[in-house]
Amino acid sequence: MTLPGQDPLEDTKRATQTALERAVGEGRLTLEEFTARADTVWRAQDPAEIARAVQDLPAPVVPPAPAAAVARVSTKSIFDDVRRSGRFTLRSGTTISAIFGDAKVDLRQAVISEPVVELTVFSCFGDVVITLPKGVNAEVNGSVVFGSERVELSGDPALPGSPLLRINARSIFGDVKVRDRSLSERVRNWLDRLS
Repeated sequence: MTLPGQDPLEDTKRATQTALERAVGEGRLTLEEFTARADTVWRAQDPAEIARAVQDLPAPVVPPAPAAAVARVSTKSIFDDVRRSGRFTLRSGTTISAIFGDAKVDLRQAVISEPVVELTVFSCFGDVVITLPKGVNAEVNGSVVFGSERVELSGDPALPGSPLLRINARSIFGDVKVRDRSLSERVRNWLDRLS
């Protein structure tokens, strides 16, 4: 059995993982970037591969002046869809709701600087669709009235240091779908099952 400090490659991986955790916590990496880099680190066979995972990390961001409180973000829509995707900052307490429309949230490029983030997504007469990156910790609490609920997560183990996403997804007269695979991956998986 190798003790800490006896395997230089393992120690380098742990130190690099810590640097990646700090970078995602500071908002320098999105969740998808973090999981991809952490996966590269833990699969690496030599120090050069590990170094490539962090060589182009964005520089630390100068923190803004302290605010009295962190604002909770709320996005609402009536008779229209709400879509959040791309690179955006996701803070705990964020709520997204749509009445007579769909609420679609893609968190693969989200920037998260908190260890635990609570997100509430609601739709009435529409669907709730949430896409997560693979390898993050997620707790999904779904509630559906006159609809269906599908949580389609790949089952990949959560990467060490990934933030915890607590998702409350609710729909009335609509479906709730939470997944971590892109449309092309789902189609490929479906075609594989057919053959």
